[in-house]
Amino acid sequence: MEIIKQLKDRKGSFIERYTHQDEVLSQYQYDVANDASYLERMNYPTNGLEARLSQVIYEYMSKFDLSDAQLENIDRLKAGHKVVIGGQQAGLFVSPLYTIHKIISIIVLAKEQSLKLGTNIIPVFWIAGEDHDFGEVNHLNVYSSDHYIQKIKYHTQDEVTDSVSTLNFEQSALKYTIDQFISNLNETKNTKSVQALLNELPENWTDHFQYIIHTLFKEYGLLLIDSQNKTLRNLETDILVWMFDHHESIDRAFREGQEKMFSLIDEKQIITDTNVHLFMSFEGKRQLIQCEGGKYILPKSNKVFTKAEIRAMIQAAPHLFSNNVVTRPLMEEMLFNTLAFIGGPSEIKYWGELKQVFEFANVEMPLVVPRMRITYTDDKIIKDMQRFDISFEDLFNRGIDFYSLKYLNSRENPLLISQIQSTIKSLETQFESMQLLDISEETKRLLRYNLNYHYRQFDYLKKRYEQELKRKYETDFKALNAIGNSLNPHNGLQERIMHPLQLINRYHFGIFDEVIQHLESYILEHTILKP
Repeated sequence: MEIIKQLKDRKGSFIERYTHQDEVLSQYQYDVANDASYLERMNYPTNGLEARLSQVIYEYMSKFDLSDAQLENIDRLKAGHKVVIGGQQAGLFVSPLYTIHKIISIIVLAKEQSLKLGTNIIPVFWIAGEDHDFGEVNHLNVYSSDHYIQKIKYHTQDEVTDSVSTLNFEQSALKYTIDQFISNLNETKNTKSVQALLNELPENWTDHFQYIIHTLFKEYGLLLIDSQNKTLRNLETDILVWMFDHHESIDRAFREGQEKMFSLIDEKQIITDTNVHLFMSFEGKRQLIQCEGGKYILPKSNKVFTKAEIRAMIQAAPHLFSNNVVTRPLMEEMLFNTLAFIGGPSEIKYWGELKQVFEFANVEMPLVVPRMRITYTDDKIIKDMQRFDISFEDLFNRGIDFYSLKYLNSRENPLLISQIQSTIKSLETQFESMQLLDISEETKRLLRYNLNYHYRQFDYLKKRYEQELKRKYETDFKALNAIGNSLNPHNGLQERIMHPLQLINRYHFGIFDEVIQHLESYILEHTILKP
């Protein structure tokens, strides 16, 4: 494992501003680039839920064999030790890769701060099983041998309208999805082991996610909890009631915080029309509660409740209720004694919209730390980048299309291109002269149509010529495509597309252990690694 490059964030980008004492820090509690922030946060008092929360997590995790490190961390949680926490929706077979990087970030930061602070900090991962947007998690991507991207989707017979934690795999559909995934992998000595892992998956959607994460990271003492777990929801009952009772004040605080954040970064992350900021599961649908004229409405069912009815239902059946994006971070912080929250760039932004919500609740926002961004490369990709004179910085700033076009232009016959341009210019001049003649409007329209026809013909000629060049230099264009799709797919980060099991299949099951061991300290810059 080798660190090839650490890329600094573009000047003026949000993460660059956030980690360099910019004014955006006014919407957060702590400066994450300052070590003193961690020491200061350690003095924040515990919330009193430690014993009950540790029991909930123990019961939740005990469906799988717990490692000694996990059992020790459950005891530490009970004793009030601080946690580093982050979360994610439960994707198909975990995907995408940045979910793994978020977990690696949690583990590395907890390990680093344990040493610096002289106490055990616990890594915790929050599975967003309450989420019902199945379209965001029901697919994965696989890279073919020539780095083309193949999308594979798990199909259900019925539409998923409730929390994904209520969903069980349809076994025939699961088998088909696994077969599709495995058949698209390049077969290696690890492929059968990857297939065996997938064939052992529990039937519940979030359980399958937990099982893979648990298998990969249990030796690091990683604790997991599903936000939709019924026992956890029982523990949250009083907090949910408080949130419901104060939803008007929470909404005002959110709108105020969002406007302040908007004045700093000129964009809004949280887009919601609700003013209650809680979901309710009703008639098999997870629905945002909306307050209108003192009544509480479920829009998908046209059902209306009074405030007293909703309040009573929260107390009697808290598992039917869940947080939305505005109240979820607050709930997380009211349950856990948090040193730091790990989030992606968008999460960091929307936490900045919630400072006033935290202030209203009299809860201090923890350190909000950008997750580590990691891209993997290999010797062939590096060699091809050198051959085409492409740097990592320029690739992420310009995209591979810039270099493909540059290479195409370098292979064109300049005399042909010049002659085509000259011919077009000559035609334009002649047609302009004809338009000045004493002719009818209909003839002028025919002239314009005829000129456009010539434009289309020259455009067709140019495209066919480019296709001929791409065939002639097919190997080079494939290499350029591989660079783009591997490192910068769809002009984005590799970790947003690549599936973690593909890396395991290519290298070995300990590939992420190597990453953790190699990252001796927490890195805020985008890191390029060569396994």
